[in-house]
Amino acid sequence: METNNRPIHSFIYGSVSVALWKNPGEHHYRTTLTRIYRDGENWGESLSFDDRDLPHVMKAAADAHSWIHQQKAMAATLPQPTADA
Repeated sequence: METNNRPIHSFIYGSVSVALWKNPGEHHYRTTLTRIYRDGENWGESLSFDDRDLPHVMKAAADAHSWIHQQKAMAATLPQPTADA
């Protein structure tokens, strides 16, 4: 079985990044929220956020939720494959 290690969609707001992943064979999505930072010449990610990041966390989470809801709504309107196909 081949796995895809890339998110299907992502957003960046300030130093906050949200990535969206679709669970294979399911109608569920997962999200990861990270803070991107620079340490000298190197870039890194952290799971903790500064207080000034919180508005971006809220925006990222809200937009991720809206995007997932939109994807599910579009999937519900598409014709479903039949067992004969």
